[in-house]
Amino acid sequence: MRSFQTLKAITFAMRNLILGSSITSLKLLRQPKKMVGFVNESLFSYQAFTSKHGLPQKNVFEVLDAAEVQDIKLGHLKGKWSPYGDPWLHTVPSYTADIVSLSLLTQILKPQVIFEIGTLRGYTTLHFALNSPDAAHVYTLDLPTKSVVSPHLKMTSVDYWHVDHHTTIKHYDFQDTPVASKVTCLFGDSATFDYTPYIGKVDLFFIDGAHSYEYVRSDTLNALRCCHPGSVIAWHDFGRVGVNGVSKWLLELSKQHDIYAIPGGFVAFMVVK
Repeated sequence: MRSFQTLKAITFAMRNLILGSSITSLKLLRQPKKMVGFVNESLFSYQAFTSKHGLPQKNVFEVLDAAEVQDIKLGHLKGKWSPYGDPWLHTVPSYTADIVSLSLLTQILKPQVIFEIGTLRGYTTLHFALNSPDAAHVYTLDLPTKSVVSPHLKMTSVDYWHVDHHTTIKHYDFQDTPVASKVTCLFGDSATFDYTPYIGKVDLFFIDGAHSYEYVRSDTLNALRCCHPGSVIAWHDFGRVGVNGVSKWLLELSKQHDIYAIPGGFVAFMVVK
């Protein structure tokens, strides 16, 4: 299964290279990683500018009841020089748009209970804790680090890479911070995890686990069970080339719910009604 996913990813990469490259980008051929990044961002920008990705684009403050001025907190800014990873403030601004929007969403919504699928190194977890009320609590779910992963549902090659990287993480970004006590780490496969204690209690649910259609669909259905009217569900990697399962599911779900994509980033969100 994994070899098939790898072959599929290579096929997508070759297609994207043909569709998203330009004469100027050929200068990056000797830097394959940068070339792939350029191509992916080019295709994403094309979809955004031409409204090809299928969801209406709105900032979170346009959908939620936001005051004229909002303060947000950004943390782990020196992460670039630490062994735990860098902040989401890259040369390409899409990740910056994502973390700013998620922080802004948290500040406006003021959730008391936040549930996240996909901890990895805890960067978004930290920002949920930083920007939520003092009494709020963040539950973050990820795979156990010391076990052989046997996914219940199909995963993408990108997910397998994350799983391999996940086992090397020894420290979370939120550890040793003033908000660490607000975070509870949970472990398990999101498709088989028991959400019973959280049903109807979650104010903000963030989905950033496995990126296959099957997993994103399963995670969303569980999120809907855990949320209540007025809650917000947010997803990461909508519109990102190479993890098309996220976009496929959200476009399907948008026929039943009002879902928005933030301009310039990969976050999509909806208010539960």
